[in-house]
Amino acid sequence: MNQLMEGIKIVCSDSDINLKDRLFLSSGTEPASVSTDCGSTPYCNNALVPRLPWRSLTSMEQQILFNTKLEKLESLYVSILNIPQNILDCLKELNKLEDRRFLKDILQTERVKKGVALIHEYIETFRMQSAELSEYRIDWNEPKQMTVTVDSERCRVGLHIDNQRGSSLHRISINLGSEPRYFLFINLSIDQLYRLIFETDGNAVSIISGRSRICMAFMQLFPNYPVVKLRVNPGEAYIAPTEHITHDGCTEGTHNLDVFFTLRSIFS
Repeated sequence: MNQLMEGIKIVCSDSDINLKDRLFLSSGTEPASVSTDCGSTPYCNNALVPRLPWRSLTSMEQQILFNTKLEKLESLYVSILNIPQNILDCLKELNKLEDRRFLKDILQTERVKKGVALIHEYIETFRMQSAELSEYRIDWNEPKQMTVTVDSERCRVGLHIDNQRGSSLHRISINLGSEPRYFLFINLSIDQLYRLIFETDGNAVSIISGRSRICMAFMQLFPNYPVVKLRVNPGEAYIAPTEHITHDGCTEGTHNLDVFFTLRSIFS
């Protein structure tokens, strides 16, 4: 199976963002050991990553992925948006960060603290008020990495599904760096993955196998299914249901630290 299926849609609420120019597809997935990658952090055993090369989308693939009207979507979607300039002005010192050792000190400045407060005010305009709001995090990734998430064993996990407590649906991640960063994902929900696996091999996983096992089983059974690569420019954010889709971040082609803000909640 190497053709995109109907699934998670990408939406854009800002008219000046052209999705067609910032999306790419891989030719499938493969073990991280055979990937080309310049990151210094090793991969975990059995990690899977997108298979190169990346290519542009066909018109049919664009129709499968794009949705211009958020109100017609179900709760699972990927969105990209511009962050207001007054927020970015407070956080512009992070855009110039060259040495990660200075990040802790920068985060203690009053200007950055004001910027974080403004982000929270902005998020409240589209967060579901009954939804839990996780603690925020401002962190960094190395440049030139095909995938970026590192686990407690200090190795990169590759494409994965977040295993939270299920209390939040979406993650928002804001690019505070000086270069584009990328969001990688497979456009199928965990429920879709399970159905496809069960139809192909009913013994591969069970409904209680856990999200990570289902995610891995899908990529092993369907190694030719493409991964979507979405460019997120400096000053932009993505919102994605990272507890329900296979995903990771990416800093391919960059040279500077990837600085970002992130938290989880449910966004409407």
